[in-house]
Amino acid sequence: MHYTSLGVAFFTAFLTLIPVAHSESSDVATTEFTAEEFVVANTLWTLLHETAHVLISELNIPVFGHEEDAADQIATIALLHGATDLGVPESIPEVNAVIATAQAWRIEWELEERDHVQAPYWDNHALDIQRFYDMMCLLYGSDPDKYKEVEKQLGLPYQRAFSCADYEHEQARSAVNRAMEVYGRLYESDNARSKVRVIYEKLLSEEHQRVRTIVEKSGVAELVARHLQRLVALPNDINIVFMACLGNETAYWQRDRKEIVMCYDLLERFEYLYQARRCFDTPGLSEEEMDECLIRKRD
Repeated sequence: MHYTSLGVAFFTAFLTLIPVAHSESSDVATTEFTAEEFVVANTLWTLLHETAHVLISELNIPVFGHEEDAADQIATIALLHGATDLGVPESIPEVNAVIATAQAWRIEWELEERDHVQAPYWDNHALDIQRFYDMMCLLYGSDPDKYKEVEKQLGLPYQRAFSCADYEHEQARSAVNRAMEVYGRLYESDNARSKVRVIYEKLLSEEHQRVRTIVEKSGVAELVARHLQRLVALPNDINIVFMACLGNETAYWQRDRKEIVMCYDLLERFEYLYQARRCFDTPGLSEEEMDECLIRKRD
C-alpha cells in the first residue's frame, strides 16, 4: 500500500454537486428550497459528517476538542470547497446544501425553544443553534463579499462575522487540509481497494418509502460511497446502511461494525423540518394557527 499526501486534492475531488433540481447558477446562494432539495441537502451533509467520523477513526487522525465539532467542520468545509468544475447539470450548488442544513439546525432550536425543551448542555454535540452559527460562519468567511446578503438574511451577528472572515474559516480549512496531507492515503493499485457499499434495508412504512425514494433517486449516498472508495485507502470495508430505527431520528458511525447508519426516521425528520420552516416563515399566524401548522402531517 502506497502512502501519499491528499491535501486539498482530496476535498476538491471528493464532492460533485447534488444531482437534483437546481438554481440557475452555482455562484448564487439561496435560502429557498423545495422539500426534496432540503431533504437531499441535509442527507448529503449528514453523510459527510459521518464520513468524517470514518476518516478520523479509520485513519487515526488526532482531534483536539470534541470529535463532533471536527466532523461538522470537515463536512462543511468539504461542501464549501467541493469540485464545482465537476458539477452535474440540474444540480443544487454545494453552498446551498450548507445553507439548507444550517437552516435545519436553526429550526430544531426554534422548535425546542417553543416546546420549552431543556437544552442538552451535557451533550458532546454543540447546541443546535451553535451548529447553525458555526456553519454560517464558515460559509460567510469563505467569501465575505459573495455571501454578505446571506449573512444578513440568516442573521449572523457582525461581531461573529468579523472573526469568521478574519480567521475562523481559514483556520478550519487549513486544519482539514493539513490533516489529510499528513494522514490521507491513496491506494497503490485497484486490487488493494476497500469496498464502500450502500445498503437500503427493509422498509416499515409508506413514509420510509417516500424518503428512501427521494434519496435513492438523487444518488447522493452512492456518490459519497464512490468517491470515498476511490480516493482514500481505508483499512476496512465500509457499509452505508439506510434502515428503520423505530422512531430514532439519527445517524451514526458504528465503529465495531464499520457501518454508517442513516435512519429513515431522520430523513422523515428532514421533511418535517422543511414543513416547520414554512410555518415559521408565514407571517401573522396566531399561536393557535402556529400550533396547527406545526402538527406533523403525513401524506
